Amino acid sequence: MVILFVLNSIFYLGFKMSKNVQFNLRIPTELKALISDASKVSGRSINAEAQYRLEKSFEGQEGSYIEAIDDLKSFFDAHLRSDRLNLLSGKLNFLLSEAKATDSFHTPSISRVAEALGYNSVGVTEDWFEGRKEPSFNELEKLATYFGCQKNWLAHDEGRPFAKETFEFGYDIEENARSLLKGNNEDEVKLVWFARNNTENGELVIIKHYDSWHGLILDSRVHVSDKVGIGGSEDRALLSLTLKYLCKYHISKIRGAIVSEPDFNELIWAKQNPIKVIDKYRHNSWIEDIWDRSMYSKKANSYWKGWSEMCMSNELYISGHEILSKISIK
Repeated sequence: MVILFVLNSIFYLGFKMSKNVQFNLRIPTELKALISDASKVSGRSINAEAQYRLEKSFEGQEGSYIEAIDDLKSFFDAHLRSDRLNLLSGKLNFLLSEAKATDSFHTPSISRVAEALGYNSVGVTEDWFEGRKEPSFNELEKLATYFGCQKNWLAHDEGRPFAKETFEFGYDIEENARSLLKGNNEDEVKLVWFARNNTENGELVIIKHYDSWHGLILDSRVHVSDKVGIGGSEDRALLSLTLKYLCKYHISKIRGAIVSEPDFNELIWAKQNPIKVIDKYRHNSWIEDIWDRSMYSKKANSYWKGWSEMCMSNELYISGHEILSKISIK
């Protein structure tokens, strides 16, 4: 333990040569007596004698203690760089694995990454994935775009791996639909998933699926259940009206799902590729029936317990709402 502590202190001394570094060191009584006796002979204080003896211990055939400190600094710098290379390599291989797990037409690979980034061979990208070299910040930005992950997470280890935003339903139903169907800078929206948590509260998360393995998580405050208050009733009503509009005009662009609680949590945490998670599910038509009395009245509890009662309560809320009751979707 003493040796490790001394090395650690020397390491920091190497960084701050202009200042003395103070630390406490436990030593045996016998060693203190030896230092005390030596200080009497040399005329130095006990502290000065201990420092002198420590400095002399680094002198030898390889140079002074300053050189030893520089060697230690280089050693730790190399390990810190190695740790960063390993961290980046692990992230890149994780992203590649996540992209491969999606149901994509093109199977991603290191060679496809190299081609997408404009390289004539895979050598450079292989070095990144195997932890031999570090991509530049510009290259990290391109890699983040390719994999659809967060640049700050990839480059600086900040935030979550994948993008998550909040979405609030407003009174303008057409604007709700436009916002949900709006693409990003690179891709149009391929599908919009409305994923209800398979719990009593029925929390809702929305996933925008762009191209291939690119997606965006939208966290909503909507609960698709009867476990809501006044504010929750309005959010649920706005959702159902937006779904009605989307079903009438953009049915090919939307999908419904009832997801397991673990998968819902993965989506909310944004630590896994959302397209990989949602690709496991087939379309569930609850999004087409929640606003349609002719459908929800026939299906009773076919989706979840309390389904039909929730739909009736939702319809009554809309009809009694001063603003929502006037919204007409033809």
